[in-house]
Amino acid sequence: MRLWPTLHTSAIVKRMVAVMIKITQRITASAVWDIEGTEVRLPYRKEYPEPVMRKKIEDYRSVLERRTYEQDNTGLCEAFTVFGGIAFVAIGLSCREAFLRCFSYYAMQFAREWADGEKCLKSKYIGYEHVFAKMLQNEVIRIYYDFRYILDQANGGDFCLMNEAAFAEHWILVMLPLMKSGLSLSEVSKRVGDVRVSRYLMQIPDQTLAYLKDIAGSYTQRRELISLTKMNNFILGNDSRTGFAGAEPDFLKLLKQITEEETEIQRTRFIKENSKEMSLHKDVWILYQRHGTGLKLLTVDFRKVNQPSFRKEIKCFLKMRFSGHIRASDRSHLSIFDAVNRICEMNDCIRYFSDIDHIDVKKLQLSLEQEMDQSKIMTMFSACRTLYHYLCSDENDSKLPKPHSNPFESLHFVNAKKYHKNTPYIPDKVIEELSDRLEELDETDRLVFQIFSETGMRAKEVAFLEEDCLETARYDGAVKLKYIPYKTLKARRRNGIGEYHSVYISAELAEKIKKQITASEELRREHTLSYIFLHQKKGYKVAMLNVEYFIMKINKLIHKYDICDDSGELWNFTSRQCRKTLVVNMIENGATTMELVYQLGHLNQSTVMQYYAEVKSAKLAEMNTKFFKEQFHLLLSKEQLTTFSEEERRLLYVDFRLGKRRVEFGFCTRKLCDGACKIHSRSVHCANCPHLCTGIKYLPFWRELLQDQEARVQEMIKGYQRAEIADYEEYIEYRQEKQLLAVYRNTVEMIEKSGGDCL
Repeated sequence: MRLWPTLHTSAIVKRMVAVMIKITQRITASAVWDIEGTEVRLPYRKEYPEPVMRKKIEDYRSVLERRTYEQDNTGLCEAFTVFGGIAFVAIGLSCREAFLRCFSYYAMQFAREWADGEKCLKSKYIGYEHVFAKMLQNEVIRIYYDFRYILDQANGGDFCLMNEAAFAEHWILVMLPLMKSGLSLSEVSKRVGDVRVSRYLMQIPDQTLAYLKDIAGSYTQRRELISLTKMNNFILGNDSRTGFAGAEPDFLKLLKQITEEETEIQRTRFIKENSKEMSLHKDVWILYQRHGTGLKLLTVDFRKVNQPSFRKEIKCFLKMRFSGHIRASDRSHLSIFDAVNRICEMNDCIRYFSDIDHIDVKKLQLSLEQEMDQSKIMTMFSACRTLYHYLCSDENDSKLPKPHSNPFESLHFVNAKKYHKNTPYIPDKVIEELSDRLEELDETDRLVFQIFSETGMRAKEVAFLEEDCLETARYDGAVKLKYIPYKTLKARRRNGIGEYHSVYISAELAEKIKKQITASEELRREHTLSYIFLHQKKGYKVAMLNVEYFIMKINKLIHKYDICDDSGELWNFTSRQCRKTLVVNMIENGATTMELVYQLGHLNQSTVMQYYAEVKSAKLAEMNTKFFKEQFHLLLSKEQLTTFSEEERRLLYVDFRLGKRRVEFGFCTRKLCDGACKIHSRSVHCANCPHLCTGIKYLPFWRELLQDQEARVQEMIKGYQRAEIADYEEYIEYRQEKQLLAVYRNTVEMIEKSGGDCL
């Protein structure tokens, strides 16, 4: 430890310095002084002859050496009033170590005083002018000076560094207790900034390492996925960004290292501890499923079950259900929670599942039908039925009253398949407009969209494509794409079929996939994974393709450019639609059943036959609208052709072509098997007939009829008024004419609105 000079040795130094302080040159009104080899120019004034000025210099240097300024800064202020700002620094630097020690002392005073306030540092450097202002602040000797220019003839950088060191010393003492307690440093960061906090942390590397490990471990302790962003935001606050400009490189490196190490621990530990997490004593289960490089979260919150007595039975059931493989997408428990809460609301005497009978279930069904789709009701009841299968079995170890029967078993849904909404195929109009906008997506997203469209693969099958997914086909120049059909994987294994399935792809798509394989090579090697759709954004860990996020970006494009279907409704894109669209195109182009089965990777023809039925129905629907619109420009509603089969519609088309069904204002769609038309009194009665099919060609005639009918009705009203008949609106003849007027008006409006297009 260094010992500063005692008073006795200081006196000796003072006598030696006196010999070395002298004037070397006089220039007009100034004098050049030699102070221990340092030249300083001072004003030459008569009231301060050389001996007096030498004494002032000696006194100032003595204050610095003896550190009397720590008790009273009057000596510094007196020296400043004599020498001025620049000379004050120059003379001080002649005994550099003492002067810097003085500046450092006041820098610490300023740092503490500033910390007691509420100001926040925004600048890159802490100005030395604030320290000099603090140094020369005296109630008796008032000094008015712009201290920003006091170091014009000195190196200001050294003083800024000392200022930074003072701030670091103070704030590190503030940070250490927070770090020891595992708390956030966001309040410190708000005051001095993220950059300075990162520097301060690396000045205490051992404590910082322990602090970061403690924070990272806390995420694992509470089974929460860690990330670089979470770590950064916890330490520095939510306004901070990972990899922020100016950050201490060693801090960023250490933060990334600790995060990656904890991520690897979580990948193994979270899966292993799933069984431990499924405790009957916990009301919230945090479960994980392995998904490529990362994990998927499934949170089961039993507090959503309002009646606590039900929770144990549900826990036992879910523990059995999740004992094998956990699927993060499994949401069946939410249906059970909802059903239980609703039943308890209807019957507050129920405490256990054994208390529920078929009457309660029937009441539940009736109440749900008022507010829920039939498909959702079936999903809920299916989940409850599965739950009761467990509760009624010998596997039930809840030690609570066991149900004697399954009250959901007696409930059957007729034509259940009809309640499920089929995935629509993408209309040509949407495909054309969307294709024009795909350039706004990045290259990877465009490739994913092309794979979906060209192969009909499912989302998971695309996301998990491997580096050896391309293989040469037996035909020259042909390429096949190899993938694992995860949905049918278990069935394939049971039937002794290989895990991989292959489909032919275009040469263009093959080249793009090769490019993606090359682009992801480094990440695959680094993480020892084979998936080609790995990516890593700056500040984030490596991730798999997120199909949900991809779908969201496609739908953003659709919303941005208002891409609608033929009915004018905004299209909602899903990846499944690409599969259905490919099937429709193949069927329209004459693909056989076996070709479809192979392309889709199915194990039988049942699903393909459903596709055939859907396409046939869709084409029949197109004949209702687009077909007749293009051929005859007629307003033909869906209701008019509901009873016509596909063959009958073809015959109707022939009759229209031959003019056999022409009437005065269009065509008649009445079926011949219904017998002759009974409307013969007036030809205009066809206007009121539901079988009339008209169009824009007949609009002038309809307008003329409308005008004539309006005049006729007005004439009738005047006649009634002349006869002083007030209740004429109830007369049959008046009501008939008004009805005919309404028919004419509706027909004219319908034709004008459609512009002759088919409904």
